[in-house]
Amino acid sequence: MIINLNSENLFPYLINAGVCKKDDLDSLKFDFNHSKTFYWAIDIPQKQEKLFVKQTPHYRNLYNDIRIYKEWKLYNFLQPHKDLNYVSSLTPEVLHFNESNSILIYKCSKDDIALQSYYENQETFPIALAELVGTTLAKLHSQTMSSQECYTFLSELEESKLNYQLAYPDYLSDYLFSRIEPESLKKSQAVSWRILGIFQKTDAVREVIIDLVLNHCHCCLTHNNIQFHKIFIPMHWERLISEIQDTDKSLIKIIDWEACSWGDPACDLGKAILGYFLFWLNSMIVHPAIEVKKSIQLATIPLEVVRPSIVAMTKAYINTYPKILEDYSDFLKRVIQFTGLGLIYQLLTEFQLQPEMALSHQELYSFIATQFLCKPEKFLSI
Repeated sequence: MIINLNSENLFPYLINAGVCKKDDLDSLKFDFNHSKTFYWAIDIPQKQEKLFVKQTPHYRNLYNDIRIYKEWKLYNFLQPHKDLNYVSSLTPEVLHFNESNSILIYKCSKDDIALQSYYENQETFPIALAELVGTTLAKLHSQTMSSQECYTFLSELEESKLNYQLAYPDYLSDYLFSRIEPESLKKSQAVSWRILGIFQKTDAVREVIIDLVLNHCHCCLTHNNIQFHKIFIPMHWERLISEIQDTDKSLIKIIDWEACSWGDPACDLGKAILGYFLFWLNSMIVHPAIEVKKSIQLATIPLEVVRPSIVAMTKAYINTYPKILEDYSDFLKRVIQFTGLGLIYQLLTEFQLQPEMALSHQELYSFIATQFLCKPEKFLSI
């Protein structure tokens, strides 16, 4: 039976699947900051849980889109492997998987809060928190770097092809078309399509992206889409951080592993660093009449505010996994370049969901992304 989850049948489905009881319905609350089409975040106060329900839309052809299936397989793979205890503790607890309808449901503790929400609510960037994220990513990569089982699992899961999430620059247009949902296409303004050619105009940018995609390092399990709203920390992380230092359990949970691969650790760290740069970029006053450099000067969250967290996260990663610099000589350079590539994908995502916002950001984002990609040495000194 084909099921397309929506606001009307979602709760009955949760009950029939045994995930919730009827009594839970009275207290269920949508987390609208994290919910979107075919993806719902739901708070259940009675159980002190936060549910995540995701489905691959049927119009995407379930047989070709295996991302949710791959995510479920990863969670199952990690659970019994004691030598990957730390990595397993990073992932949420799976409650339900419906393979025929590509539906996956997992949970986090109600006491966990998304890193994005924490920063927005607190309006501060504690150094210890940046260090925690950097240390966590370093342990994820170092623990799986030598795991032959993990390598074999991921390569077999992708039919012996070490696929990577990043698209070739010559096919940015095709990639974008494949990402656009029918409902987004209908409401997009014609002028929005100008974004398609932004990053294909400069040969230097194209060459760097080609190099990143063709010559990136395949060496460990990578999430590939690290974003602050996918990283969850305990509300009382400051009290817990000292208690967990000597254990093999992670204090952090990372969700949405559907893009994972045997990939490049620089991608994960670069995407994490991008989170701080986005606070800086999104605080700028952007207007066609204002030059990009002037917008940078008018940022309400100056680069100086987020710079300490960027440095702390990077240093914590290197201190936890110093061997990465021996085995991967261009690691830090690649981290900055992946930050730039992540900014391109941030713009593509905005184009899909908020075309008008993408148009207002395109000049600024393209300028900064070009700097990251082509002049990474400028940022290595920060």
